[in-house]
Amino acid sequence: MAFIIYGEILYIVAFIGNLLLKNRTDITLYKFVIPIVVILLVIGTYFKKVTVVKEYEINSEGKFKKPINIALISDIHLGYINGNSSMENLVKKVNSLNPDLVLVAGDTVDMHLKPVIEKNMLENFKNIKSRYGVFINIGNHDIYGGKVKEFTDRLNSYKNINVLRDGKILIDDSFYVASRDNYSKQPLSEILKDSEEKPVLYMQHTPDTIDETVKNKVFLQVSGHTHRGQFFPGSLFTKKIFKLDYGYKKFQDTNVVVSSGYGTWGPPIRIGTQSEIVLIKIK
Repeated sequence: MAFIIYGEILYIVAFIGNLLLKNRTDITLYKFVIPIVVILLVIGTYFKKVTVVKEYEINSEGKFKKPINIALISDIHLGYINGNSSMENLVKKVNSLNPDLVLVAGDTVDMHLKPVIEKNMLENFKNIKSRYGVFINIGNHDIYGGKVKEFTDRLNSYKNINVLRDGKILIDDSFYVASRDNYSKQPLSEILKDSEEKPVLYMQHTPDTIDETVKNKVFLQVSGHTHRGQFFPGSLFTKKIFKLDYGYKKFQDTNVVVSSGYGTWGPPIRIGTQSEIVLIKIK
């Protein structure tokens, strides 16, 4: 897929370049297309394989009793391409951050649950260490395979793992973790009912309802989904589609963090983006 996309783009560039250089040189730009595509794919594979930790510091403005470190993961896309080795590296990276809380903002599974179950990929989550546990949101790819209930039941059977579906849970009598499934019709106001007295950490896989989050005075929303375009020029489109397609931004009293994700959809490459885990430090 990536070879075809970049091959077509560079072929068009070479075609235009040859027209501009016509009668000026005997060099044909077409012969550079395939070598450049190969170089791009090698670079893209590197940025998919090498995961960075992106850090954000957020002032709690007195809303939290004590500082809290949150490890945010999104878009793992476990399946035929991203497997146990990818999960093992993820677990090591997350544990090295000593998080108080781990939030997984959707698309844990690429689509098909079969290879994930056959190779026991979900069991890797049991090795993640955090004070308050791991909370998992349902993304669009988790739903596509039609096995979301089996996926949820398996993960919820593990200690300290909670797939939170259209609900909230009070942590340490200090703050709430809330989550809404992708494509859910449940209004956020209903999910957050009676939570006004404490700050809310909210997981929404697709960052397309930020206005609703702000209206409900959520302290922090974490999302994924966009992959930051995954490979250029995808980022040009995600920036147009979403109010925030990547990074951190504060909207009135609501903090929003959108991750480019850990894994990949489709081709296992990233160009113009990089595999990441996000560390959010609430001061």
